[in-house]
Formats: sequence, C-alpha cells, structure tokens
Amino acid sequence: MKRETLHLPTGMSVETGKDWNGRYFICYAKNASIIARTTAEVRQFLKMPTKTASRDSLESWLVSLAAADQSKTPLVPSQPQELSAEHLETGFGPECHLS
Repeated sequence: MKRETLHLPTGMSVETGKDWNGRYFICYAKNASIIARTTAEVRQFLKMPTKTASRDSLESWLVSLAAADQSKTPLVPSQPQELSAEHLETGFGPECHLS
C-alpha cells in the first residue's frame, strides 16, 4: 500500500500506511520522529493546540482515514462457500476430505 502524507506547518508531517498489524503513523516534528499505532499517540507527539486550522486539518484527515478503514470489506469471506457436487465427486482440494 502506498503511504499517504499530511504536511503540516513548521515542517511537521504525518505519513500513514497499513501492514499486517493494522494502520501505523510515522510522525515528524522538531527534528524528531516516531512510529505510532494510535491517533492518540500522534496527537500527543505533535502537541498542536486545539481550535487552529492545522489541528482541524489533522483531525479531519484522521477521521477520513478511520472512515476509509471501516468501509473496506474484509479479504476473508464471512461465510464459507458451498461446494459443488463436481468438487465433492472429484475430491479436488483439502475441503473435500472433511467427511
């Protein structure tokens, strides 16, 4: 997955991506950087005052990321697929040896 980046004033930025553990954030601010797993850690590291334009843009970006994560369908189907009679007769695949 390609990383998404939000550039903030005074040289701060936040990159995000997903790996096998879920979403991660790489935060850059004041000649330091961290890797965070939660949005609370991002807010704590950046220490941006509330009710500013940059904080509002950060919050809206985090909300849009959360909404995008919620809207994605899982890769694994929730219900197993039915096996056809042809698959059961030929014995193709490990699922045919369940009985």
